[in-house]
Amino acid sequence: MEFSVPLALLGAMLFAVSATLQQRTARRTMLFVRLVREPSWLLGCVVGLAGFGAQAMALHLGSIVVVQALLVTQLLFALPLNAVTGGRRPLVRDWSGAAAVCAGLALLVTVRGAVAPSAGRRSAVAPTVVVAAGLIGLLLLIARLLRSHAQSRTAALAVAAGICFCMTAVFLVFAGDDLARRGVVATALDWPPAALAVSTAAATVLVQKAFASGSLPTAMTSMTITDPIAGWVVGMTVFGAPASGRGVLCGSLPAIVLVAAGAAALAASPTLHDERRDPSPGC
Repeated sequence: MEFSVPLALLGAMLFAVSATLQQRTARRTMLFVRLVREPSWLLGCVVGLAGFGAQAMALHLGSIVVVQALLVTQLLFALPLNAVTGGRRPLVRDWSGAAAVCAGLALLVTVRGAVAPSAGRRSAVAPTVVVAAGLIGLLLLIARLLRSHAQSRTAALAVAAGICFCMTAVFLVFAGDDLARRGVVATALDWPPAALAVSTAAATVLVQKAFASGSLPTAMTSMTITDPIAGWVVGMTVFGAPASGRGVLCGSLPAIVLVAAGAAALAASPTLHDERRDPSPGC
């Protein structure tokens, strides 16, 4: 567990750098076929893959609830990145939001830190995927109806991407467990790698659409709020609460609320928002 926390934080930092690189390019280049020719977008992909690797190792060593919640810290990394590139200094409200996120994460790690990671119940994956797919479909419909409202459309697409990223984390746990116990060949022939490829591809498409539609803070915040909440729900259902689950549940819920509230405060920060500086229309 002690190694999963720094690995998750490393992944969050890499994801923040990747998102910053990719979003600025995506706002300028609306077509995906053109994006793949942009050096900054490709660099963002490489950095994102490195973050993905760090997340996979963190999930193998620790709890999905803790790891997915720690990924919220990419907002904290994005704050100085956007301040430097955008020329805006963090405000008091930014530090208040950051403090709430840190407090929530500290509480979550304290509560969940002693809980041993579980391999999960494979029988619970199928209904979870059905629910997730239904939510994503609904969000895509909402995004289509909100085409004239760039930031609302961005938020809907980013929430859908956040659900996809959470499912990617679920499949990573199962694939990592298979790889450790059964080897490469048996893992490759089982369903987790295929499901992982589908969820990762879907999340990549959704997040690029979200980046192209609106601002980086709107997209990143919607994803980073969705991810830990979805991770908490999946952690309780697919991976199960321990025998003393009531105390863990009571501690985890306020921690997630603190994280979400802090992330929402950061979302509304003018330090992070770039709509006024980049009035590109949504796609």
